[in-house]
Amino acid sequence: MYPAPPPAGPPPPAGPPPPATGVPRHDRTLVVVVAVLAGAALLGILACGGAAFLLRDRLLGDSRATTLTVEAVTTDGSAPGRADLERTRDVLADRLAAAELDRPSVDIEGDRLVLRVGGTGHEDDLRSLAGTGELGFRRVLGAVADQGTGRATPSTPDRGPVPARDKVAAKLGPAYQLAETITTPGPLDPATVRGLAPFATLTPAEVAALPPDMRFRVPTVTCAQLTARPVGGPAAEPTVACDAADPPVKYLLDVVRVGSSDVGNAEAKPNQTGQWIVTVSFTDAGQRRWTDLTREASGAGSDNQVAVVLDNLVVSAPAVQGVITGDTEISGRFTRDRAMLLAAQIGSDPLPLVLRVVG
Repeated sequence: MYPAPPPAGPPPPAGPPPPATGVPRHDRTLVVVVAVLAGAALLGILACGGAAFLLRDRLLGDSRATTLTVEAVTTDGSAPGRADLERTRDVLADRLAAAELDRPSVDIEGDRLVLRVGGTGHEDDLRSLAGTGELGFRRVLGAVADQGTGRATPSTPDRGPVPARDKVAAKLGPAYQLAETITTPGPLDPATVRGLAPFATLTPAEVAALPPDMRFRVPTVTCAQLTARPVGGPAAEPTVACDAADPPVKYLLDVVRVGSSDVGNAEAKPNQTGQWIVTVSFTDAGQRRWTDLTREASGAGSDNQVAVVLDNLVVSAPAVQGVITGDTEISGRFTRDRAMLLAAQIGSDPLPLVLRVVG
């Protein structure tokens, strides 16, 4: 057994209280106030710094942004009014937002508009979104390989105006009379091709003055000329347009059967196989027109293609296998970005002004 501990001795005498430590109460209040003010000042600096960076980007240009400047004119080439400029700005802003581009903005500077998005390398995206956006679904009446060189990529349209047909015929001289004798598209003998060479010298606006059948049958009228001609030809007349394949295909197309005003909405999304497509829904009147068009095309045997034409470019020309009573899908081996751009164009209103890229 262990012994008990010895009894405790008397408590030590009380000493003086220990010295105070820390900060006096009134000084602590001062420290808290100083800390709050310092934090507010820091937030102010950060906020002002952010504004300063935004101002710097506006004044000096952000090297990490893509900017496109376009000049706006009316369809007859005259100067636009303020209301049309503002409407054009709003449509462009809607397109940039729908395409989900980073930090989009559209500013009016005189008769020009400046489109800006974050990141580099978006020049082609902005050019596409600055297109007029005139949509048409047309029956395909014929197709032939383009005889030009290179792909028919979208470009700034010729501002026109489209000259009178007789002036273009006079410029072509004997080549015009020779073209009138060609009844079908296809290979021609070398002498005939040489005789048609003057057609290659026409501007896109002059090409627009030619009869549609002539544009289609003359091999020296190329897709590069057709794609750059002025946008906004008569919807109630046949036309000729090309796709963006390499090499491109030239299409003879019937009148517009379903147009921009018939579209209710357009959405880009992957289908069940993961391929990006654009789904288009129609207004009530547009749905009736689309159903009638697919009924007509599906009953035409091998001539059952319907072209989806945006401005002067054939986006897709699928064969219609049956009557479609609901939404339609536009496919074309699209990337996600390309599908988003296309849906943004199709789903918006056409631009009230013609835009020409100037920088």
